[in-house]
Amino acid sequence: MTRQIPNKWKKHLVLVEFGLKKQEDLEKEIHRYPSLHVSTLIQDIEKELKSNPNSGMYIVSSIPSYDYYKLPNFCVSSMEDLEKFKSSLDDHFLDRFSEVWYCKKPFENGHDVITGRISFDNRDWINSIQYSQSVEQVWNCSHREIEKFNKDSNVIYLRASREGWARRYHIDDVRVPSIEDKDKVIEGFRQTAKNIEANKEKIEEFENYLKGIGIQELCLEYMLSQKGFSFIDWDTSNDKKVIDSVFPTKEKSNLLR
Repeated sequence: MTRQIPNKWKKHLVLVEFGLKKQEDLEKEIHRYPSLHVSTLIQDIEKELKSNPNSGMYIVSSIPSYDYYKLPNFCVSSMEDLEKFKSSLDDHFLDRFSEVWYCKKPFENGHDVITGRISFDNRDWINSIQYSQSVEQVWNCSHREIEKFNKDSNVIYLRASREGWARRYHIDDVRVPSIEDKDKVIEGFRQTAKNIEANKEKIEEFENYLKGIGIQELCLEYMLSQKGFSFIDWDTSNDKKVIDSVFPTKEKSNLLR
């Protein structure tokens, strides 16, 4: 019997459908396990931590069959963190989740990892005076730090916006620990902006599809590391509508993996 495909996996596959990610890269980045095999996931991370310590942060996600938004994540960068994750598992884990995943954010001395998101607002009342594209990004931490960023946050942060494609960005906010870091942060932003611009046609294809089903806003999450630039997730005002439209009830055979 084929295991039901979680909506969260279908959500990632939407990026593949619009050419914003290769399926082989997706499958290399996200390590999927049935929830019954959570102990195997723990053992695999433990082996990596022992063989290659301090090389990155493991994001462990518990995945239900239907939900796909703000799912529980656990950040693991040490054996102590892994033990805390093990302790967090309760008797209802198998009832609530169908799969458990991990992905690794690489950290190496001298190499920053930039995580960010760009939002596109195509609502009809938006005019050229207002900024329809906005970017937020953080350095060497989880993307969740963007969502909870405030004046007391202790992370490197940048926010920028512009009127549309091929326009100049306006840097709205930069938070750095010292003035010496500012040039590095601005240069990192320029690199991500260049990569986003290089994907203009694919993003516009995705936006046009969304407009066709009545959705006018899109947010794309991305990461830039020594391995290169990649889109890692997306959000709209109605993700379920997008998933059901791209992958109707009769699921495509290439999803059954």
